[in-house]
Amino acid sequence: MSDYETHEHDVVVIGAGGAGLRAAIEASASGAKVAMICKSMLGKAHTVMAEGGAAQKTFRLRTN
Repeated sequence: MSDYETHEHDVVVIGAGGAGLRAAIEASASGAKVAMICKSMLGKAHTVMAEGGAAQKTFRLRTN
């Protein structure tokens, strides 16, 4: 007697943010059987909070 089910997938994507969703879409479009694991409801990832900003570091070139 088993208390759990097993599932087989070609690709497992961890995270349903923008990158995770894009990876799942591309893998599925390529014919892979895809599973997605996320800690919150779909559409509630932190990607929407980024608001187009990007962390960056500026380097100054030395010309000697």
